[in-house]
Amino acid sequence: MESFGHQDTNDKEVQPLRMKMNDCAELYQVSCNVTKFDAVYFLEQNKDRIKWKPVGDRSIDIGCADGSVTTILESYLPSNYKSLLGCDINEAMVKFANKHHGTDRTQFKCFDIEGDLPHEMVKGYDHVFSLYTLQWIRRQEKAFGNIYNMIDDFGDCFLTFLAHTPVYSVYQALAATDKWSTYLTDLEYFVSPYHDCQEPDKKVFDIMTKIGFKDIDVKCKQLIYIYKTMEAFTNLMLAVNPYHIPNKLLNEFVEDIKKVARDMRLVHLNEKNVETLRCKYNLIVVYAQK
Repeated sequence: MESFGHQDTNDKEVQPLRMKMNDCAELYQVSCNVTKFDAVYFLEQNKDRIKWKPVGDRSIDIGCADGSVTTILESYLPSNYKSLLGCDINEAMVKFANKHHGTDRTQFKCFDIEGDLPHEMVKGYDHVFSLYTLQWIRRQEKAFGNIYNMIDDFGDCFLTFLAHTPVYSVYQALAATDKWSTYLTDLEYFVSPYHDCQEPDKKVFDIMTKIGFKDIDVKCKQLIYIYKTMEAFTNLMLAVNPYHIPNKLLNEFVEDIKKVARDMRLVHLNEKNVETLRCKYNLIVVYAQK
């Protein structure tokens, strides 16, 4: 495993989020900086291995969320790319992405990577990207099978997704309490299927080999992300929270997130006596061809 760290470089004061939980796109946009940092870092590392065509590349971004990471991806495409489609299962996210990031060549639509693949998407793309999404998927073989079938002959894919992260551990701790157990149900559908896996890279390699991918390169990266304030961390926890927490309980929910984070010894005081969080996590990074 390769290990390195980075931190939130936003020097602006981060305010606690108290938005309604259905404002998912706005929450995600302002709080998921780690996703954007890793997108830039690993795209920069792998951009030269992607087999770009002389003209007319067709790309798809699976799990586009609010579209902000798709725009990062767009900056790495050749200037003469034909199309970039961002897909997400969340209708509100897709609507937000089209409004704020849609262009003539970059568009967004609803799509479930675990569902049946529409005929028009079979071999419809030269490159399949997915950045920080496949950890949400329970039917991993179905998702990887769909990705394989999306790729045109001699195309490729580049994927990143979480294995182990303290975010899941915090939710597991909260779900074990009487106070929150009625809200945080079916946690196994939220936690990455690789969260407790000892060799997640080997497991992913085996799945992809079985499906038929070639030149498979799977690495599990040990990373560190430092949240400069407690609010930055709790904002993230709210943004990725898949459960409905009544608005009247949000303040209590946030305070209990803080308590669990402290109990897990994720919290440290900086030189200004401000609480920061040092989160170690494992990210799976995949490049493969068809």
